[in-house]
Amino acid sequence: MTGTDLQTKGMLCDPGDHFIGIYEVERKYAVADLEVIRSQLEARGAVPFTLGNTEQDIFYDLADRRLANNNQQHVLRVMRPSGRALWISKGPGPDKCISMDMADADQTNAMILSLGLEEVERLEKKRDIYFLGKFHVTLDELPDLGCFVELAIMTDDADMLSQHEQEIGELADSFNLSSNALQTQSYRAMQQALKKA
Repeated sequence: MTGTDLQTKGMLCDPGDHFIGIYEVERKYAVADLEVIRSQLEARGAVPFTLGNTEQDIFYDLADRRLANNNQQHVLRVMRPSGRALWISKGPGPDKCISMDMADADQTNAMILSLGLEEVERLEKKRDIYFLGKFHVTLDELPDLGCFVELAIMTDDADMLSQHEQEIGELADSFNLSSNALQTQSYRAMQQALKKA
C-alpha cells in the first residue's frame, strides 16, 4: 500500500500482518486514565496506526436471533473521519474473528440487510490503535461506559491460542493492568446491561 492509500483510509502506517488471521486473542481492561497507557506505549516505541477515530458499530442478527444464540455477531464498523468501513464476523466462540475492508459503508449496510439480517443495535466509541511488536493495543473511550485498553493478536493457528493468551497476560502485567480490571463482557453486553439498570 502506498502512503497515499494509507492516508485515504486513515492509517498512519501499513498494518502488515497485524489484522490477518481467523482467530483474535484479545483481552480488555478498564482503566481510569488512557494517557498513562499512551505514555507507556510511546516510551516503548509503539507505532501509531490510527488516532482520533470515532467508530460506530452496527450489529445485525436474523429475526429469530440465531446468531446471538450461537455466540456469533455480524458487525459493520464505520470509522470517522477516515471513512473506512469493516464488515466483521465474530464467533462462534470468543476468539474467532474474520473481517474485511469494504469500499462503501452504505452499500455494505444495504447488502447485509438484503441477506435477511436486521439491525439490532449501535455502539459508538473513540478509538486509537498502536502496534507494539506483534500486538495491537487499542485505547477506547465509550460514552457512559468509560475507558478501556484492549491487547490483541491475530493468528490462523489454533494451536497458538493458549500461548498468545499467556503472552497477552504478560504484556498486561508489564502495563500494570491488574486481573481485577479485566473485562470479560463485550462493549455491547456492557451497554445492554447499562440500559437495563
